[in-house]
Amino acid sequence: MSNYQKAAVILLSIIIVLPLLYFIIPIVLPFLFLAGMVYLKANYARIKGAVGERAVNKELEKLGPLFTVYHDLYVPNENGGTSQVDHVVASPTGIFVIETKHYEGWIFGKENQRNWIQVIYKRKEKFLNPIWQNYGHIKALKGYLGEQHNYQSIIAFSSRSTLKFEDNFSSARVVQIPQLNKVIKESLRRDISEVELRGINKALEQLVIQDGKQKRIVHQRHVEAIRDKQAGKVVVKPIVKKQTLNETDLEICPKCGGKLSIK
Repeated sequence: MSNYQKAAVILLSIIIVLPLLYFIIPIVLPFLFLAGMVYLKANYARIKGAVGERAVNKELEKLGPLFTVYHDLYVPNENGGTSQVDHVVASPTGIFVIETKHYEGWIFGKENQRNWIQVIYKRKEKFLNPIWQNYGHIKALKGYLGEQHNYQSIIAFSSRSTLKFEDNFSSARVVQIPQLNKVIKESLRRDISEVELRGINKALEQLVIQDGKQKRIVHQRHVEAIRDKQAGKVVVKPIVKKQTLNETDLEICPKCGGKLSIK
């Protein structure tokens, strides 16, 4: 086919297609817009949470080399299931366990209340006390890493929220996300030795799931276990093999496998 013939075919295609598009687009576009709105409404909470978590991830990355950050870990618990932990920061000053809440509006609650309240334009919504929720996460981590370490509980709310607490909290720090790094860096006292910290990081790395498909499977099992528990069923579904930290593990380099020297 010559260049002239090719040009003629292209021109003819344009002449035929353009009028069709002129009539089809005004008909199809409203349906596409409606479908997009339905999808956004159905998945708004998940999308909002994902965007918020990425913002927290970027914030925690600014902590520096002394802090190792882990996101979205499924920690084996004593019931044979898992506890889903939003963020864990391992450092010489302690292990910081962070529960994030990407909520807007006014937030009310007390340390010993089962439910807290979110208020948006006089509309009230209850949600589980995040301090209690994070206590369960720390309990699972103590069973996995050992109880001897310094665990710090932090609840981080969105900057779009207004925290309306009347009392101080003794078992957790409750802040907004922009204050997160400042709170983590407040303590300057070393509570975890260098050898212990290597062992902790090695154990936490075992919980990191890189494969997206495997992570979806683990998440689905985690959700099913919660539903079974709420329904009163006793179902044991181990997801991750429990990591035992013994003295030998703490003396082995996680990168090269050689013996570590204590300095």
